[in-house]
Amino acid sequence: MAERVLRLPRRLPEPATIGVFALSGRVDPAQLARGVAHMRDLGHRVIVAPETGLEWRYFAGTDEERVEGFHRLLDDPGIDLMICARGGYGISRVLNRIDWNRVAESAKAFIGFSDFTAFNMAAYANANLLTYHGPMIGIDFGDGAPDSFMEQHFWLTLSRDTHLVEDMASDHGYDPRRIEGRIWGGNLSLIAHLVGTPYFPVIDDGILFVEEIGEEPYAVERMFLQLHHAGVLQRQRAVILADFADCEPKNTARYPYAMDEVVETLRRLLPIPVLTGLPFGHVARKLTIPFGAPTTLLVNEGSYSLRFTGYSN
Repeated sequence: MAERVLRLPRRLPEPATIGVFALSGRVDPAQLARGVAHMRDLGHRVIVAPETGLEWRYFAGTDEERVEGFHRLLDDPGIDLMICARGGYGISRVLNRIDWNRVAESAKAFIGFSDFTAFNMAAYANANLLTYHGPMIGIDFGDGAPDSFMEQHFWLTLSRDTHLVEDMASDHGYDPRRIEGRIWGGNLSLIAHLVGTPYFPVIDDGILFVEEIGEEPYAVERMFLQLHHAGVLQRQRAVILADFADCEPKNTARYPYAMDEVVETLRRLLPIPVLTGLPFGHVARKLTIPFGAPTTLLVNEGSYSLRFTGYSN
């Protein structure tokens, strides 16, 4: 079978035109304003979908309104980058409303994390389009001073077609090796949530990266086991664990199952490297990761590096 040829987004120009949308939760207007101002101070043009400021229940407007704002930006040929305002919950509600043919034909770069994992996965599965897992304008650029590591890797990754991240520390016992595969992943809850749906991409020989927030470790392990029982983990060449913020045992009446034990379980279960320490997740210090890009993983003693290639035009 021929290897799948992905549609690639355009490389980000300097300056760029940036579209801001919200497909998930309500957006903090002060954070949004600061994030937009930061981008404009850097010389970029920013277009915010009017629906981004709407409120309905938990969400940034009704399902119809959120998708309408997204599609309007999607159809603007002058927009280079479409960045999510915030995550939370809501994209799962509108996956069947998004026009994936228009997404595929746009050649725009799309970026976000957390709930945006659902968009990353659906874009790969339904639009054959490479997208980015990375910072959001309200959370990462509008909530205090942007993290310098985050911002450096954001602009470097989006402005070229190869990017190297070296010397990420990980306490592991694997022999040094070189692993080639397509990198993909994101929030564990969203990945597990989409198993068995048409929005779940089939990626063989992949490098799966995973993050999570606020789940007890036993629940994290249970989601990994769901992926294992569904045959997903067996098709990967490596698993890389990012930040698991606030994933700690909370019930003092039960055995305090910890994330270290989850890692131990995965390493016993899988015949592939399970690495830790990827700078990503619900933290300020995060990489921008091209979802679906050909990637070289170099496993060294006590560390590893990642090189993403060929992910933009």
